[in-house]
Amino acid sequence: MDRKNLFLGLGCVSLALFLYILNAPKPTPVVPGAPKVVESGAAAPGKALAAVPAASSVGAAGGIAINPADAKRVTLENGFVKVTFTSRGGAIETVELLKQFADTERKGKVVFNDKNAEAALALGVRNAVTNKVEPVYSEFVASVDEKARAVTFTGKLSDGTRVIRRFSLNLGEKEGEEPYAVRFSTQVVPSAAGVAATRVWLSTGCWNLTAGDTINQYISVLAHDGDDLTRVGTDVFVDSSGFFGLGSHKAVAEQPAAAVGKPYQWVASGNQFFASIVHVDAASRGTRSEILARPVEFAKDTRGIQAFAYWESPVAADASILTEGNFFVGPKEYARVSALADGQVAVLQFSKILGFISFGAICKLLLACLGGVHSLLTWTGGWSWGWAIVILTVLIKILTWPLTAAQQRSAIKMQQFSGPMKELREKYKDNSEKLNKEMMKLYQEHKINPFAGCLPIFIQIPIFFGLYTAFQTTVELRLESFLWIHDLAAPDTVFSIGGFGINILPVLMGITMWISMRMTPMPSADDTQKIIMYTMALVFPVICYSLPAALSLYMTVQNLLTILQAKMTKVPTAEVVVVESRPKKAKG
Repeated sequence: MDRKNLFLGLGCVSLALFLYILNAPKPTPVVPGAPKVVESGAAAPGKALAAVPAASSVGAAGGIAINPADAKRVTLENGFVKVTFTSRGGAIETVELLKQFADTERKGKVVFNDKNAEAALALGVRNAVTNKVEPVYSEFVASVDEKARAVTFTGKLSDGTRVIRRFSLNLGEKEGEEPYAVRFSTQVVPSAAGVAATRVWLSTGCWNLTAGDTINQYISVLAHDGDDLTRVGTDVFVDSSGFFGLGSHKAVAEQPAAAVGKPYQWVASGNQFFASIVHVDAASRGTRSEILARPVEFAKDTRGIQAFAYWESPVAADASILTEGNFFVGPKEYARVSALADGQVAVLQFSKILGFISFGAICKLLLACLGGVHSLLTWTGGWSWGWAIVILTVLIKILTWPLTAAQQRSAIKMQQFSGPMKELREKYKDNSEKLNKEMMKLYQEHKINPFAGCLPIFIQIPIFFGLYTAFQTTVELRLESFLWIHDLAAPDTVFSIGGFGINILPVLMGITMWISMRMTPMPSADDTQKIIMYTMALVFPVICYSLPAALSLYMTVQNLLTILQAKMTKVPTAEVVVVESRPKKAKG
């Protein structure tokens, strides 16, 4: 393969990735103890009290609303999560993730649905007057079963329909038990014989934004029907002129979606590292389902997203409707979510390069390998994930070593014949067809494989993009330190100058990339090719500068190993053989 075309191709890939980042959409081991059960009439700590909606609208849908401050709260805890239930609608007010710190200071914990006026798994009822789905804020009576680690709420809708809601969680000590999942059931019983039960919707709740997701790329609602994944981001709630007019749209108040014939298996709300997934049992799904994605306003120009989901659950003999399932609220750890049923691993939400090139399969493979390596390195302590990345990089290099060695040997051999190749190019510069034939003769006579340098590139590019995609949402690396790096899932900023963070690893990556390119033979490379080649050493650090330090760590170690391989592969200059160009055959 012509090296000029190779470098031009790599330059185009780098430029495309840079444009992708530039034009991304912009809206802006403890043994758990026994569960704790606490009842309180006070507001949850740090929870902003929401204004009570107008009584007319709420009364028409779900009964007389109660003030949040007057609601009673029940708390269940299992060592992984602390779930706070509210009698206001009989739903989940917040979930505190006890093993997930909020930031590098490790003082507070991650809290799901914090500062959201609506509870998670809140009931929604369609208002017959306005045809809008409205939350149920009426009073529900709680009954706690401490032994079963469960709470049951009973209440009524405005039309007299009785609702029984039961929630339970486990300790996660048995095989197959998911400690981040809440088992739920909602039974809707008609007010009288011959009256149809009111259909209800369920809310996914909402996550706050993460510091690393500066463009709100991962704040979204997802719904999966077994084959197709539906995604709604916060960008639909904001006016947009699009990219040069493409994709322009007006803001909407809510974004509906429906699944007929194949109802949604699960509906989720998530951010960069965490997800809340409403997974309804197959027996409760019916034949159709809907979602309504809605914004959650946190502050001016700052919003999250949640969804109300509806399943047309079958009607029982007594005309009641039962909806059962699991509500996962926790970190998007690959090993954890890949074990969840019905493809819930899709909440990892691997982004697509340029919006359509998917690296999901290789992302999952790399994360599985990384997790396997880490499981063998937990004894190293706090730097275990950093060492896992280093070891994974070494393993990848070992696997690609023979191919890279063949590439370097081919480049060296082509360098030895750079003189004859240059003469052929000069001689047949006006006859490309003749030039190609003569070049192929030269390659065949001296057993030169011009394509030997392509395969390592074709292997390394998917690996790079796979890690580039995976590391942006890998919660396992979140707040994990290594060397001077405080958080492998964020840039390795050591200090800031005028608000601009100084990151060391991308700089080291660029330096080592430049050195490795200097050591790579470049047969017949002209100045233009060299400029393209060395420009890559500048473009990649720029691309990786604001990305997770884990990616820069991988690239830096990869470059160091390439330098080592180049030193071991390169032959002495004295052994270079210069082949004279072949004389023309005499005519006649």
